[in-house]
Amino acid sequence: MTSKRTHCRRCLLPEGAFNVRLDSSGLCNYCQHWDATRASLLDFERNRPLLVDRLERYRGRFHYDAAVGLSGGKDSAYVLHRLTSAYEANVLAITFDNGFLTDYAWHNIGEISRASGVDHFVYRPDWDAYRDFYLATLRRLGDPCIACSIGGYILSVRGCRDVRIPFFVHGRSPMQMFRHWYPGTRDPGVDVLRGNLELHSVAALRRRYRSVIRRMHLLLLYLVPNPRRRRRILRELFGAGLGDRDLVPEFLAFFLFEPYDEAAIVRHLEALDTGYRRPENHAILGHGDCLIHDACAYLYERHHGISRVLPDVAGMLREGAITQDEAHEILAANTPSENEVEASIGHLTERLAMPRSQFERIAARFGRRSGRTPFS
Repeated sequence: MTSKRTHCRRCLLPEGAFNVRLDSSGLCNYCQHWDATRASLLDFERNRPLLVDRLERYRGRFHYDAAVGLSGGKDSAYVLHRLTSAYEANVLAITFDNGFLTDYAWHNIGEISRASGVDHFVYRPDWDAYRDFYLATLRRLGDPCIACSIGGYILSVRGCRDVRIPFFVHGRSPMQMFRHWYPGTRDPGVDVLRGNLELHSVAALRRRYRSVIRRMHLLLLYLVPNPRRRRRILRELFGAGLGDRDLVPEFLAFFLFEPYDEAAIVRHLEALDTGYRRPENHAILGHGDCLIHDACAYLYERHHGISRVLPDVAGMLREGAITQDEAHEILAANTPSENEVEASIGHLTERLAMPRSQFERIAARFGRRSGRTPFS
């Protein structure tokens, strides 16, 4: 008698989590959708001209051709280097200072900015508003990373709109972008990715951004019951809103247009004077730039029962970039120690002015139930 399979035979995602469903052969719906769409997603000969066309269409019309989010990590450093060297774009590097960047990240940011010679701007949000946003995602969803990912997208578009930059180019890896790549996904980022792979359309961008505004209003109704705090968060995220004549910047995923190879990226950066240096505890999928990553990983595992990096590892397995033995090694290398988790929780609770006892109650509450991300 054979036991029922509970994990995808290829990518290891567990059945039931994040709407994962297995067919009779043990292959999940994520893998099936990837197989059906990978040819177009990885067709860089077709996709790269879409990026070139966008840059050429706006080149020289504004002070900057594009903005790049600079976190101090390898991916953002590589995107900045490629845009300025291979595409000859006039780029503004932007760093979002939420108080969670490590000393390592700040050192890299300074060195990368110096080596690249581009203008660099550090954006510091209205912390009272953004703190409420972090607290809401932590208390209601058990995951403060959601405030970073959603807020990062919205603030990037808003910032580029305010200073008239047509594109914000980010370096999220394919594993991060395609975490919820399956039919029927509610992840709003998937619609943005699909738009990147179409011909540039201002009208489509305007519709997409207004849809995001509506969805954020609904999400915040759930997350933040207090109307005054909710309005303050919306004002921080969207400013005055989107006028009919406003420039609508596009949030572009660089690694839809060029192939992604983490090891090759690190070698490339270290061979040139880019200012990048790898963290001391370098590991594939590591997050040496974030002080609260280990605390978020702890919460995620309690909530979902899997490693925070398993969805990313699943993407690598789906693509055939690693073996399952290598996947288990990556998962082990990204398992923080108790001391690392403790230190990370300390950074999180201090920055949010949250008593440790309140954090423990949240962790206990989400540890008692299975859940899913709001857009999975």
